[in-house]
Amino acid sequence: MTLRKWTFTADPDDAELRLDQIIAKRTDLSRRAAREALKLGGVQVDRKRVKVAGKLVKPGAEIRVAFDPDLPPVPVMTIPVVFEDAWILAVDKPAGIATQGTWATDRHDLLALLKTQRPELKLFLHHRLDQGTSGLLVLAKDPKANKGLADAFAGRDLEKLYLARISGPLDACTVEAPIGRLRGADPGRFGCTDVRSGSAGGDLIDPKSARTDFRPATVEETAGLVPGHWIVARIHTGRTHQIRVHLVHLGRTVLGDTLYGGGASDRLWLHAWRLGLKHPVTGEDLRLEAPPVRFQA
Repeated sequence: MTLRKWTFTADPDDAELRLDQIIAKRTDLSRRAAREALKLGGVQVDRKRVKVAGKLVKPGAEIRVAFDPDLPPVPVMTIPVVFEDAWILAVDKPAGIATQGTWATDRHDLLALLKTQRPELKLFLHHRLDQGTSGLLVLAKDPKANKGLADAFAGRDLEKLYLARISGPLDACTVEAPIGRLRGADPGRFGCTDVRSGSAGGDLIDPKSARTDFRPATVEETAGLVPGHWIVARIHTGRTHQIRVHLVHLGRTVLGDTLYGGGASDRLWLHAWRLGLKHPVTGEDLRLEAPPVRFQA
């Protein structure tokens, strides 16, 4: 990707200009590219996405522009449904798409695709998967379920299991190491407050507690999958890149995770596999699973 970003404040001379004109004036984008950025959702005025090229902006408003000329066409695909009832929708997110809108677009992500697929639904999101990670995501379909899911994820009252193919063997262990954003990292990365992770506490911005249990996957769990070092990870917290960062902490990486030094591959070998939770409305015990079909031999 060749993502380019600008942030600036509208000045009095911009008051009579259309938004696409302001963008062309204050960035090096042409008006045509400015309109494309607007269409894709890559423009925010005072932190709200705006898509109207002719909008007038008051002096002092903060304008953010993000444009990626290498974005592929908006994907056309059907998102597989794992479970659905009157209150919740569980889907199997394909790898390679963001969970929700990014800086440059709100048309290429899972929520946008679901809105196209199920326009009658208003969906509420409470957890996310990294763009390269596939697997289970649960969304609420009504306000009552929304509150129940919010409480479940905030209280960690659930079991989230991931499958990962990693760079070497790993014994069963638990990692409890706070995770924070690495100061000055570009592209953005995260680290632990331990010397093995390659960062010290002072290098991290706002580290938060994080716990992950790891164990080798069994022969039965990996039957039919590409041979390799497979592990099952259970996360007790929901930090960004948690499994990936905690594996680096242990001297391992997910294959294909070049952001954290993993071997090059055509995919990130990480899958949100199983999710156990109480139904947010009925209280029923749910055990959901998204088979890792993209990792089959």
